[in-house]
Amino acid sequence: MGPVKLFLVDDQVLMRQAIARALSITDKYEVVGHAANASDLIANASQMDADVIILDMMMSRTSCLEAVQQLLRQGVTVPILVLSGDESHFNVKAALNAGARGFVPKRSDLSEMEFAIDAVAKGGTYVSPSVSEGIANNQPNSHISSEALSPREHEIFLLLAQGRKNRDIGAQLSISTRTVDTHRSNILKKLNLHSNAELVRLAISEGLVNI
Repeated sequence: MGPVKLFLVDDQVLMRQAIARALSITDKYEVVGHAANASDLIANASQMDADVIILDMMMSRTSCLEAVQQLLRQGVTVPILVLSGDESHFNVKAALNAGARGFVPKRSDLSEMEFAIDAVAKGGTYVSPSVSEGIANNQPNSHISSEALSPREHEIFLLLAQGRKNRDIGAQLSISTRTVDTHRSNILKKLNLHSNAELVRLAISEGLVNI
């Protein structure tokens, strides 16, 4: 059996080179392609000759998740292993719900990366034990479910997750933009979130929004 063929996607050239060099030390893996962003990955999908795609989740907000779902819609069956510096449980769920086959934190060592690659290449799934333990132990950086929101907050939460602007939400709900701003601040505080991007990822992880 030949080496596992890898396609690397990361917007940092140095990171792609470092991963390629580390995995090329043995004859178990062969890097057959690179992409700097989701668009390049999708453009190369039809002629891709890879066994595993390694994809940086934080490349550009939600573009990683969009790429995963787009590849699945195009019938691409190459399993996707996500790397991320954000190990929050809703980030992990968002990646897996989008269709990724594995999740590895960027702080993981090379042996764990190899184990994850081998697992997904053989048709399995892999989630780093450090992430699984964090979810199970309900670490402080975990985020609360959107079920904690009031009906009005949940309505605005969904509209924000769909990319609607505050003024448009206000017009649709017949409330002022300032009121929408206040609700948004309360929503972020309740859910322990810090930006609309995190809000979108939470909605995706809960299956409330399709990309």
